[in-house]
Amino acid sequence: MMKIFLIVLACIILAWLVYSFFRRRTKLPATRLCFLCGGESGYGYSEVVKDVKRVRPICRKCLISQLENDYSNFSGRAVVIQPVSGPPCYAFHSIRDWSKSFKNSKIDDDVRSYLLRMDTTCQDCGQRANFLWIGSSGLTKYNFGNVLRKGFAETLLPMNPPPISLCRRCCVRRIAKKLEEEGITYLEVHAPKGAEDGFVMPMAQ
Repeated sequence: MMKIFLIVLACIILAWLVYSFFRRRTKLPATRLCFLCGGESGYGYSEVVKDVKRVRPICRKCLISQLENDYSNFSGRAVVIQPVSGPPCYAFHSIRDWSKSFKNSKIDDDVRSYLLRMDTTCQDCGQRANFLWIGSSGLTKYNFGNVLRKGFAETLLPMNPPPISLCRRCCVRRIAKKLEEEGITYLEVHAPKGAEDGFVMPMAQ
């Protein structure tokens, strides 16, 4: 009797292992495949910032194409801090929403101030500029909160070249170049939307 029980138990355990194996095989690829082309993804893309349920996997090629579309349709202006490895997200926040949520943060004041006096001509191609590009040397996954709190004028600008004005196309080109050259990946990328001024920065959501 005991022998039969052990055989049945072994069969149940084996069946469960097989089921778990195939269940994992059917689930895992869906989390890694680009939602646009079906290729292997290395990023997450979201239409709405901080909405984890709506972050979709995307490959670098499709991500750049999507960013080109998003940045081209954005009618506001934004400070864009260049990508850097470490922080898990690369996200846009409007000044209005950020000011309401984080009243002690100074980055929104810096964004307003620098956008008001930015050159309206793209330094790379001469077209109309909507973005102010700022270097990210010194920014890490450990101190991005300090940059948000104190602003980039005090924390990043002393360690980086002067900000430069860029058009939509040239801004995305610089983002793409940085991602490719340094192999930077992000769990979530959220591009500028609408018409409100804001900033794009490596950070955690």
